[in-house]
Amino acid sequence: MEEDVDAVVESIYTALGGKVDKEKIKEEVLNAVKHYRIDMREIKRFVIQKLGGDVSSAELRRLGDLLPGEGRITLRVKILSINSKEYEIDGTKRIMHYGLMGDESGVLPFTAWTLDTELKKGDCVEIKNAYTKEWQDRVKVVIGQNTRVSLLPPNSVKVKSSSKKAKIVELYPRMGLVEVVGKVISVDKRNITVEGVPREVYSGVLADETGEILFTSWDGEVKEGEVIRVSGAYVSTYRGMPQLVFDSRSQIKREDMDIEIKTTPVDIESLEGKGGLNVLIEGVIIDIRDGSGLIYRCPECGRVLNGTTCSVHGRVNPKPDLRIKAIVDDGTGAVLCLFNRELTEKIMGFSLSEAVEKVKANMGNTSVIMDEIEEKLIASPIILRGNVVNDDKYGLKMFVNSFEKPKLDDISAKAEKLLEEMGW
Repeated sequence: MEEDVDAVVESIYTALGGKVDKEKIKEEVLNAVKHYRIDMREIKRFVIQKLGGDVSSAELRRLGDLLPGEGRITLRVKILSINSKEYEIDGTKRIMHYGLMGDESGVLPFTAWTLDTELKKGDCVEIKNAYTKEWQDRVKVVIGQNTRVSLLPPNSVKVKSSSKKAKIVELYPRMGLVEVVGKVISVDKRNITVEGVPREVYSGVLADETGEILFTSWDGEVKEGEVIRVSGAYVSTYRGMPQLVFDSRSQIKREDMDIEIKTTPVDIESLEGKGGLNVLIEGVIIDIRDGSGLIYRCPECGRVLNGTTCSVHGRVNPKPDLRIKAIVDDGTGAVLCLFNRELTEKIMGFSLSEAVEKVKANMGNTSVIMDEIEEKLIASPIILRGNVVNDDKYGLKMFVNSFEKPKLDDISAKAEKLLEEMGW
């Protein structure tokens, strides 16, 4: 309860522009809680009105709660940086402003196509009727023609400036600013132009003892093999996997140390809702999904065919292929694992051409391959490495890069440990 009250007090304090002491606000909130049977949202509106504020301010949004595609947003923020550039539309020169804004919940970039108030770094402002869009895999606030911006008292808006220390396995999208120490496994540099401004972008893989993650560094140089401490980074999503982003808020410090890269499996449960790069899991194959075994693809686009007709390229000469779609469970969760032809040949012990001959020998019945896969793999323990993507519709999916069977000694040791934990 105390935590809820403190959060409401902070919200009302911000809504009142810092003009009323927090102790006075807290006294009014606690009095309302004691005497009125209304929820905190109504209490917030009641206290704001009683203390002479604008009730509409009770609908203030926090930057950390915003999603792309929202409109009619009211914010109270602090301008952390602001830049401008000139552009031309239909022969008319105009000024566009861009930068970073923050509040107690986080920091977001913004673009202002028009400003009715001159702004500078450090200004605290109220923004009414703004909207959001997605930019570089994150939320961006847009100040448009119908947006109104007004100045607030200096230092009336607090900004979240601390970064949460985290290991790579703990990172997930929209968790706020983070501090991560990792080793740069690989990196590529690109020179691009963003809104007319030349930028250097470094992209690659960062790793620590808990896992690996894709990263993108805007204008901050990083080199392969070095260990870096990054503060003020944030986590976005790239192709269904987490990505760590360093931007103008981030600080990159080189560390004189080495990091041991992870070699032990992670729990599948820890990948839920986010996925992971080059992760190692250990579990048991509990099911083989339809579509496994010998399949036929369109030679032009690679689509799986039911006959000889592709929905895009019409009648084609189908190309045979092998794959396995297996469900692997480790006791904490399950993931759909996809084995390509090369890995399917390796795990099954026969080639694509041999699979085709087996089907021919069984009068074209492809289920003979599916039956062999099920017989050999179901209930088999297995160790897998690959990229895990999070699909909002279908859940976790691993594109397997390599596999191995656990050693018998390891299986026995784990079984004995499990029995011991169960008191047997």
